[in-house]
Amino acid sequence: MDIIYSRKSIKLPKKCINIVIIIIIAICTVMYLINAITPTFNRLCESEAKATATKIVNNTIDNIMDNYTYNDLVTISKDNNGKINSIQANITTLNKLVSEISSNIQQSIDSQENRDIYIRLGSFTGITLLSGRGPKVPIRISSIGNIDTELNSQFESAGINQTIHKINLKIKCEIQILTPFNTITSSIDENVILAENIVIGEIPESYLDIGNFLQNEKN
Repeated sequence: MDIIYSRKSIKLPKKCINIVIIIIIAICTVMYLINAITPTFNRLCESEAKATATKIVNNTIDNIMDNYTYNDLVTISKDNNGKINSIQANITTLNKLVSEISSNIQQSIDSQENRDIYIRLGSFTGITLLSGRGPKVPIRISSIGNIDTELNSQFESAGINQTIHKINLKIKCEIQILTPFNTITSSIDENVILAENIVIGEIPESYLDIGNFLQNEKN
């Protein structure tokens, strides 16, 4: 006669079962809180990134342009009668200027230390009524950025034989915000005036279109 052996059932101690349940509840709670806070957190991070980038761009340009004038960037030639023969961009100086601006902005962004933003505890609940309420919870973020620039020129009539000449720099600053939860990409577009001057005299037609002044000099 064969002997049948039965396997004893394994019973987990009640304490272990309670620990497993607690762990599962804790994981679900954390996931819920992260999902609840993500929209608010993303908006705060994006706002912080744009404010930081805008401040860096403006401060960098203000500091650098203290060392340059309109006459450093442009040479205006006139004939004996005072009529404008040509308006020449000092391309070497302009290229150096744009390179310096881009480099300094990039370095300033890269050198930004990790910083904290604060979210009210009530925002973690996902309940609209409690959003923005309660004590502040600090969350640390860090960012890296890329810079694109585009130089252009603009002439605007300012009266009889008077024209305002502006040299503008369009800056696109893209910032990736590295957070504990995800990576957020944001960008700002700034169009800043590097230099402007009132030119007395009739401007040659070839320079009156936006961008032609610089384009003519590069060709």
